[in-house]
Amino acid sequence: MAQLPRLMFVGFGEAASLFAKGFAQQGVERLAAYSPSVHGGPGEALLRDRAAQAGTTLLSGPEQFSDAEWIFAMVPPVRARDAAASVGPYLTPGTFYVDFSSAAPADKRAAAEIVSAGGGRYIDAGIIGSVPTSGHRVPVIASGADAGVFRDTFAPLGMDITLVGDAVGAAAGTKLVRSILAKGLEALYVEALVVAERSGVTGEVLDTFCAFLDARSARDTAAILLKSHVVHAARRADEVSLARDLVLEAGVEPIMTDAIIRVMRQTAATSAADRVGRRQPGSLEEALAVLETELPGSASGADPS
Repeated sequence: MAQLPRLMFVGFGEAASLFAKGFAQQGVERLAAYSPSVHGGPGEALLRDRAAQAGTTLLSGPEQFSDAEWIFAMVPPVRARDAAASVGPYLTPGTFYVDFSSAAPADKRAAAEIVSAGGGRYIDAGIIGSVPTSGHRVPVIASGADAGVFRDTFAPLGMDITLVGDAVGAAAGTKLVRSILAKGLEALYVEALVVAERSGVTGEVLDTFCAFLDARSARDTAAILLKSHVVHAARRADEVSLARDLVLEAGVEPIMTDAIIRVMRQTAATSAADRVGRRQPGSLEEALAVLETELPGSASGADPS
């Protein structure tokens, strides 16, 4: 078996401690962590307890990162740049710095510049599952020139790593846009199912809607919805406007419902349907090409104001 990596963490919250615990169970013995926002503060007792349970040595300062082969930065997104700046001056050239923060692509690129200036090798990573459920085996996406080295080093230790590009920011962008889908669906379920429950039709709504979802792959469902959206947005806006009355009758604020109507009407106000001869595009890619061009903010789309 290849030599186990010498790994240090910047930030040691719940996710980092679960990663460390998983690696310790895989035989990794050289684990260390430094949490700049907690060190010496009121949360240090919890930090020490987490480290003890994960077989991880706590570091007293960022200067000790000069001994790292791999650094996993697992800090809040607003601290991504600060974390890189705190350890950047102490990196040994060639040290791999894997940034797991949920920061925006621009912030990831700024952090990468800081790390690279010290000779480090920056990898943009994003966690796309539940760490409390899966630990260090949670699905991770990664991008950057050295993302392949990251995968090849840690996949044998149980990590589930998918490469999403060579550019820093690709993983960050993928995760954030994916969050719109995941959290948007969550918000839709909350609003619609509360209305369904108050209207006494929860079972019927779930049965019929889940049957629609289960009839094909999720990717095919996305294609069906976008292809038909190009030509049917206006009619769907009218239908959801009628549903809005039911939402109000149930005593629910129609936040998501109003957003749906707005999106549908926005598309209907463009020339998207005319561009395709009022026939559905043949593929998801064709539908996206029309929508990306026609919607506000695109090169030839309507004025967003």
